Amino acid sequence: VLALFKKYVIRDYFLNISEAEKSLEVLNDNLNRSVRYHEITKLISETFDTVLKNIPYAYYILENNRFYLTHYKNVDAHSEILLTNLKSENFKSFSRETFVFRDLTKLDFDETTLNLFINGGLVSVFPFWGHEQIFALLFTDESKIKFIKDDSTLKLFRKIQKKAGLILENSALFIDLEKKNYETAKIIEVSQKILSSLDTKNILDFILDSLQKIIQFDAASIFLLEENGKILLNTSSIGYKNALGDKLYLKVGEGACGWVVQTKQVDVLDDVRNAEHYYGLRPETHSQISIPLIFDTKVLGVICVESNQIAYFTDNLVEVLKLFAHLAAIAIHNAQHFEVMLAKQALEHELVNASAVQQRLLVQQFPKMPNLSLTAENIASKIVSGDIYDFIKLDDKTLGIAIGDVSGKGAPAALMMTLIMAGLRSQHKISSSVKHIVYQLNNLLYDSISRNKFASFFYAQVNMHSNTLIYSNAGHNPPILIKADGTVNTLVTGGIVLGYIQNFIYEQDEIEFKTGDMLAAYTDGVTETLNNNEEEFGETRLIDLLLEHRDKNVEEIQKKIIQSLKEFSNNINPVDDI
Repeated sequence: VLALFKKYVIRDYFLNISEAEKSLEVLNDNLNRSVRYHEITKLISETFDTVLKNIPYAYYILENNRFYLTHYKNVDAHSEILLTNLKSENFKSFSRETFVFRDLTKLDFDETTLNLFINGGLVSVFPFWGHEQIFALLFTDESKIKFIKDDSTLKLFRKIQKKAGLILENSALFIDLEKKNYETAKIIEVSQKILSSLDTKNILDFILDSLQKIIQFDAASIFLLEENGKILLNTSSIGYKNALGDKLYLKVGEGACGWVVQTKQVDVLDDVRNAEHYYGLRPETHSQISIPLIFDTKVLGVICVESNQIAYFTDNLVEVLKLFAHLAAIAIHNAQHFEVMLAKQALEHELVNASAVQQRLLVQQFPKMPNLSLTAENIASKIVSGDIYDFIKLDDKTLGIAIGDVSGKGAPAALMMTLIMAGLRSQHKISSSVKHIVYQLNNLLYDSISRNKFASFFYAQVNMHSNTLIYSNAGHNPPILIKADGTVNTLVTGGIVLGYIQNFIYEQDEIEFKTGDMLAAYTDGVTETLNNNEEEFGETRLIDLLLEHRDKNVEEIQKKIIQSLKEFSNNINPVDDI
């Protein structure tokens, strides 16, 4: 018996450990070489399928402060665990030293969620940390994992646990950037469709189809309010097993869709089972959002979007849906009035909402830094702008400063602006030097835009501890540095504009930035402002203005510049963004 035990049981035990170790080694090597988010998640999932063979597990990844299920095995396919997403605050007790958490009762779970995981055999949690927060979670049963009992395999698994979260977070930043670009392109596509057609049904079907390519919802419908203001009629729908057809009516006040007509407010139901005002059309639905379609304060209809996941509609998704609701409202208004000119004006009116979304991409609250005063302003020549600025607080003593000017105007320039802003926000987390950040942004634009497009860009890091400013100028108007003693310098070191030549090597410079010094960065809309004689405002006038008012605070100086530009141009609307 002992001989048979050694031959089969012990042999199988070590074979399992050896197989797990090989799989983990392959994953560890591939993590060092992979950069794409979906490729990394696939590698991790395939490895877990191998090393956690016959063991129940569920793998979650963070998105917008919630952990969403990414992959699972050996869990009941009908379990509500598969519908559950988890708030990041549930895991606030975890530290970076936490290798595995074994007592789920100490997590901030409600009783239903806790029982779902325990009854499903998911009684242990392995956290995968990103830069500053947990980025992924592995729920399983630690006691059933054989390789954890082997020191060398355990050491390898812990190494992967520390590495995978960081790599996932870095790659997710680029996925998020691509998603934002795709969203903007779809919004412009829908806007153009609205201008080209006055067929309500056709446009609303197109809006739902475009929306589903951005947001992975399970069903959606658009209801129009009839003239009597009492009945909602389904006009367009997607994702329902039995077509809703044009005979589905809802009374105003009936269900969540009817309720928002009265309130004129967005209604998000994280769990429809607990909702007072919910009219069910699909038994699979777990969460729903209803948005009133409002044009000029008048409710024209409602868009209702449903998901099979609990609490699916994050703040980011709500913002995207609200923007599409604005576009749907324009389409309905245009079709009802059949006036092409009014339709175009309405589109421009609603593009102001897109402009508001764009403005929110720009920093709204300037960072507080000791002994440093900041201000910024963006004045668009059209509804949306191609000029950008940003302040990024890197730590208590260091501030990132950016300004740029995208070629062209309007929606295409706004797309490039969004690309640069998102790229900068992601790069400063993973790149160390100023010139390397500019280098990466250049390659990002080169890979993402057509060859006749580019952007001038200036990026600097101010260190209040060492009183230094490190910068790199990518073909932008040289910012003006006025020293406390009145000396004037322009910051020119760097290289060519972004997006023009791939892998261009940028330079950076380090200069003193002390108490009493002032840095003024601007776009060419300032110096190229024209007067009635077609004379430019110019850099000399700007420098003289800064010297004259440098004893004032930054807000007063900024107002003085804008006032001077208006006086110089005789209050003519600017032809370029400022």
